[in-house]
Amino acid sequence: DDQAETIAIRSLVGTKDAGVIIGRGGKNVSDIRESSNARVTISDIIPGAYERILTVSGPMAAVAKAYALVGEKIITEHAQPEERNSHDEQTIVIKLLVPDSKMGTLIGKGGVVIKSIQDDSGARLNASEEPLPMSTERTVSVQGTPAAVEQAVSRIAKILLDHMDRPSPSLVQYRPIVMHHTSRGGNSSSSNGAMPGMTGSSQAQQIFIPNEMVGCIIGKGGSKINEIRQLSGSHIKIADPHGDTNERLVTVTGSPESNQMALYLLYSRLESEKNRM
Repeated sequence: DDQAETIAIRSLVGTKDAGVIIGRGGKNVSDIRESSNARVTISDIIPGAYERILTVSGPMAAVAKAYALVGEKIITEHAQPEERNSHDEQTIVIKLLVPDSKMGTLIGKGGVVIKSIQDDSGARLNASEEPLPMSTERTVSVQGTPAAVEQAVSRIAKILLDHMDRPSPSLVQYRPIVMHHTSRGGNSSSSNGAMPGMTGSSQAQQIFIPNEMVGCIIGKGGSKINEIRQLSGSHIKIADPHGDTNERLVTVTGSPESNQMALYLLYSRLESEKNRM
């Protein structure tokens, strides 16, 4: 019955950090596996997608330890040589993927559970409002020192384990997406001028973009982002930088069609900028 005590926790990592976690010739990831005794795998790169999925599985304590080690590797990588020794206080953000159906239990009535995890671990937790595109998973960002992350992940793992017996309604796991061109027929005017958000089918979708790309998305005086808003009809909001992560959350709200268009335009903009760099 020790099978019942193992858990797999998935998280979203930027492609850059994924490279750091894997390390030269897989060195870092095998260090993490050895020190934590957890299984650690990273999904393949999807060309054009900015994220990969990190899956850590094993006993609860091993999974939590592995996430702390992941945090340490990322901090060490980003640290300047002169701060190499002082990085015990540096924080990282781990974006855990949690099935929508388990989110209520994790947050608790009036946020009491998530608040107690924050208080006990010293990490800051932030749950996304919406599931990720094309999935029934939401993100829980855990921000803190590696030790705080370890405590928070351990608590989250325990809560998820305790509710394993309740089957998740059809879980659709998130997969990093790349936007493709959608051939739009002559009916693109069917929105007949209605503002996005007025239609009943308005939905929010979120993507993470690297910090250094924010400027090229916004454009001079907001010209680019306004153009994308105009062309797609979606509302686009870029979150303020959160902690010291190197990514920003972009929320696109509108009808499924306008969101698809907006995401396509955002991704093509990122793509052309990447090719110029």
